[in-house]
Amino acid sequence: MIYQNPQLLFGLFAIAIPILIHLFNFRKHENVFFSSIRFLEEIKTKNNKKRNIKNLLILISRIFAISFLVLAFAKPYIPVNKEVDLSEDIFIYLDNSFSMDAISEQGRLLDIAKNKAIEITRSYSGSSKFYLITNDFLNTHNKGYSKENFKQAISSIETSPNIKSLSQIIDRKQTISNNPDYIYIISDLQKNTLKITQKDHAINDKILFIPLQGVINSNLSVDSVWVEGPVLKKNNQEVFIKITNYSDNEKEIPLSLRVNNKTKIKQLLSINKNSSEEYKFSVYLDSSINICEFSIVDHPITFDNQIHFNLINNNKINILNIKEKFESDYIQRLYKNDTTNFKYSEKSIVNLNYQEIKEQDLLIINEIQVISSGLLSSIKKLINKGGSIIIIPPININYNEYKEFLSSLELDFFLSIDTNTYFIKKTHVDHPIFNNVFEGSIKNISYPKINSHYSLSKNTKSNRKPIYTLENNETFLSHYNTDDANIYIFNAPLNDAISNFKKHALFVPTFLNIATNSINQNHIYYTIQNGSYFISENNNNNIYHLRNRSTDIIPTTKTINGKTRYYTNNQISKSGQYKLYNNTKVVDHIAYNYNNIESDNRFYEINEIKKLFDKNTIIINKNNNINQLINANINDQHYWKTCLMISLLFFGIEILLLKLIKI
Repeated sequence: MIYQNPQLLFGLFAIAIPILIHLFNFRKHENVFFSSIRFLEEIKTKNNKKRNIKNLLILISRIFAISFLVLAFAKPYIPVNKEVDLSEDIFIYLDNSFSMDAISEQGRLLDIAKNKAIEITRSYSGSSKFYLITNDFLNTHNKGYSKENFKQAISSIETSPNIKSLSQIIDRKQTISNNPDYIYIISDLQKNTLKITQKDHAINDKILFIPLQGVINSNLSVDSVWVEGPVLKKNNQEVFIKITNYSDNEKEIPLSLRVNNKTKIKQLLSINKNSSEEYKFSVYLDSSINICEFSIVDHPITFDNQIHFNLINNNKINILNIKEKFESDYIQRLYKNDTTNFKYSEKSIVNLNYQEIKEQDLLIINEIQVISSGLLSSIKKLINKGGSIIIIPPININYNEYKEFLSSLELDFFLSIDTNTYFIKKTHVDHPIFNNVFEGSIKNISYPKINSHYSLSKNTKSNRKPIYTLENNETFLSHYNTDDANIYIFNAPLNDAISNFKKHALFVPTFLNIATNSINQNHIYYTIQNGSYFISENNNNNIYHLRNRSTDIIPTTKTINGKTRYYTNNQISKSGQYKLYNNTKVVDHIAYNYNNIESDNRFYEINEIKKLFDKNTIIINKNNNINQLINANINDQHYWKTCLMISLLFFGIEILLLKLIKI
């Protein structure tokens, strides 16, 4: 027991006053004369005994009344056992992620969290400062609030697409205060977002978890949408969608697809419990710009029920075929037949303009004997830009020339010629250029014949992937990926004297798919998250605006490898369709969606948190009274009110003894 005013304990000497009064009765005695007192002796003896007992009880009452009155003014208390002295700054993290929209028996979790936060403030004195932390990390919350101002601050909080881990929350608190403080975590404790680990524990801070949980523990989510390859100018486009069922029951949900405000697909899907399903749809596109949205119907968590995306036709693919002689060949006939998707040109190495190379999506080095330094420099610039290259070696190759050329690109180089005849033995159908080419396994196919080929070195630094393999297990066509660039190397010339590949059925899909994969697929949508950016056309130092009905921001730009990145600086908070403007001209359409990490509704149990943390952490579950627990574990136990009540009780007993008991 510790006293706030220990000097007042000297007042206990006042106990001597009733004791002295008891020992020395200063009352004046009045003599009463009787003619005979022989009848009063027996009564006198009995009354003396009662009077002594009464006086003793009055003395005891006065002693206790004075003692507890002195103790009340001395203010006794029992301090909470604290390893460190904590400040009066109280930090309250209010989880406002989308999962807090879930419903419990008492209502929406976010509303319950707000009430819990207000209840916490009632347990502290008026001198305490309260700091609010949400997933938005607003600078306006950096200042300390009084109790009343804190209520106003949380009244306007709504759910947000932002999520924060426990380590980020603690780091945020440290930017405001380095002192040991109380940190309240009011959250549904979702595992994918809070990501609690033992390393997150603050050394000096005391963390108090207040877990909340909704009634329904199930959810369905539209996870992702994608297309394979670029969106070309054709009527039908294959679109893939992934939907996940996080519940323990099989679900049937209606799915719809709207394109340019027109319903294209409406279908009922069945999804097994705790599983993900992928679906493929063929969508008829009647416009070059297609604003799309997949949506499902699922409650109560709805933020992941739809996904916005755009299918915008790419520009024509630029293809340049460089060869020794300017004459028509098999490659020209292939690409010129599709003028809708390809812009094909061919040049002789003699009159080649190197500046044209950097404008290409696909460059074909078609049996060139000598690779000049100017051509090599232009090829490297195209690689840095992310273009694609097909290298077809010539007959009577200059090994040293090609070794220097290929080595400078960190590729395998040609070693020697093998004049034996081999057939292609294997097609690696899992390679991206064969997407949507074959259905099922390849059986009973007559492969092309290769009369001679060059063997390749095996550079351990290269990331070679085989596309076609010969009977001697050497590759006929290899694929190398360098950053965003794709390089394809044939191991033999493609003229009639060497092989019949160009006359085979595999030739057309191989070259067409290499061409369509030569342009980087534009993102059909982006995710709202910290540091997010989107890629669009070069802004040429103009000021561009990203807008929708409620938002208008000026993104900052940065050009990397010839691509312009537009950074939104965390100013996008709502999913939906946005337009990129250059003055009044719309130059691009950008779709943003919420991060679906919260769709997985797994939560930490109380026992899990207890295992992760030590005694410096308190868990306040729904069965605890917050005020009582805070007073018992955090606030010192003060007893001056109790002492005052006991003192008044004994004063009351004294009055009763004096007034009611007559002797």
